[in-house]
Amino acid sequence: MPEHPSPNATEATPVAKQLMMYAHPACPMLPPVAAQLRLARVPYQYINIYQDHTARELVRQVNHGYESVPTLVFPDGSTLTEPSAGALRRKLQEQGYSVPWTAWLAGNLGYLVIATVILFSVLSFLEVI
Repeated sequence: MPEHPSPNATEATPVAKQLMMYAHPACPMLPPVAAQLRLARVPYQYINIYQDHTARELVRQVNHGYESVPTLVFPDGSTLTEPSAGALRRKLQEQGYSVPWTAWLAGNLGYLVIATVILFSVLSFLEVI
């Protein structure tokens, strides 16, 4: 999803000194986003919106009533919701972080596994392998 610019950030999101990641344990995007942040050595605080009502309301406010997660709130007040690996990489670079290629790889690992399985299946069907 697109980045939400910071003009409304002062109303919608509290400005934190570190990146805040709002999500819940069942979110399928949590592991790849957390892996990208960890590999880029970005300090962040994870907040489970199922356990924190205030955080849940903040996520709804940022995402126009939806509980879309992960929702990332950056120290400048800007946000990213359900970011792709590329969008998160660009945003982290804008924030001054060095993002290694392994972080991109970790963010796309699920897609790479699916593509490999599909490729293997097609090649097996065609009796190439």
